[in-house]
Amino acid sequence: MLSANTTMYKKIRLLGIVCCCFTSLVQAQSDNSPYSRYGLGDRLPGQSIVQRGMGGLAAAYFDYSSINYVNPASYGRISLTTLDLGFELTNRTLRAGEPSRKFSSYSPNISYLQVAFPLKKNGGWGMNLGLNPITRVGYKINSSDSLRRPNFSQPMALNTLYEGNGGAYEAHIGTGFLVARGLTAGFNFGYVFGSKDHSTRTLISDTTSYYYKSNYEKNTSYNGVKFTGGLQYVAKLDKTSYLRLGAYGSLQQNLNASEDLVINTFEYSQSGAIDTVDIIDRKKDVSGNIKYPASYGAGLIYDKVGKWMIGIDYAAEKWSSFRTYESKDMVQDSWEVRLGGQVAPRQGKTYWSNVAYRAGFAYGQDIVYINNQKLPKWTVSAGASLPMRKPAYTNQFSMINIMVEYGNRGNNNNPLRENFFRIGVGLALTDIWFLKRKYD
Repeated sequence: MLSANTTMYKKIRLLGIVCCCFTSLVQAQSDNSPYSRYGLGDRLPGQSIVQRGMGGLAAAYFDYSSINYVNPASYGRISLTTLDLGFELTNRTLRAGEPSRKFSSYSPNISYLQVAFPLKKNGGWGMNLGLNPITRVGYKINSSDSLRRPNFSQPMALNTLYEGNGGAYEAHIGTGFLVARGLTAGFNFGYVFGSKDHSTRTLISDTTSYYYKSNYEKNTSYNGVKFTGGLQYVAKLDKTSYLRLGAYGSLQQNLNASEDLVINTFEYSQSGAIDTVDIIDRKKDVSGNIKYPASYGAGLIYDKVGKWMIGIDYAAEKWSSFRTYESKDMVQDSWEVRLGGQVAPRQGKTYWSNVAYRAGFAYGQDIVYINNQKLPKWTVSAGASLPMRKPAYTNQFSMINIMVEYGNRGNNNNPLRENFFRIGVGLALTDIWFLKRKYD
């Protein structure tokens, strides 16, 4: 029989391997979305794989085999130590009209890394440590145009390359505790950090004259604290029915920022590297701040214990207050309504009778606001929890959680319409890690 120390070492080693994979997958990104140019980038789903299988329910949700880090009040119901990892693969398709064009890209990512554990023997107080990406910047667009000059019959060809990279991450520590019967409260103290790098390179082709290529590049890094609070309440309706209520929110935060700006002319070398010809303007380490918007959410879940649950959420973010060095961007307040549910396993003799099944739908308004046109979005999802082993033989209640999402951003009134398809896999290792064995 393996000792407790041996089991612990294996889990710590697994955690180290996952951290290395996190770096590798971030470097493997090949996403391309022009909408990630705005704000701090594309907003990524903030829920676990389990919750996203139900449309993203978060306000009133809690579960022993996964971690709800959106509402930290759920930590107050943690009874076992849980290591929760999320992986996903996203396929994105962009469609533009006049002329009709189509572009597809994919991006593998780690969605989150969470470790939660109880701080009180009989429950009622828990803690969570986590790291997750919250935005992503990734686009590369080539635009061709012509420039006519007075007294010249031939126009000049103008090619412009727009490119952006970066994203934001949040590392957090949170705790939740029982306030009164049925009522829990919780707090997340987060550290937000990231960067957004934008460049515009222009090439002019002319048969009568030669022009150097031009480059406008701005690199911004930022960091700061973020505080999130939440409440959850469970009301007993009858012997097997409960009504769960939840709410969470965070205030507007100021992030410290540092910006580098360079405007220069350049040429490409034979190897494809950029050789600077002349620097027109350069600014380095310009200090400022970024106003990160407030957000909030509320929802309820009707839980028929051991059979099924159904719930609804409303979430919003105040992106109209977003500022970078006091400058506005083409972003607006966003909102989303989420509806989802789960059918609980029947605890039968066959493997599939012990699987939980989920489905959900979400509809809302994106943060991007271009040319006075709003950007609607919707997502449909489904998911399941696959038990890894029978808990009767061990202290483990580990699950493989899977989900699929299909969604759309924009409509025929927008210059770009975006469809995406995501496959997500979550690994929830739930165990009594710190149990002292009496016998080996």
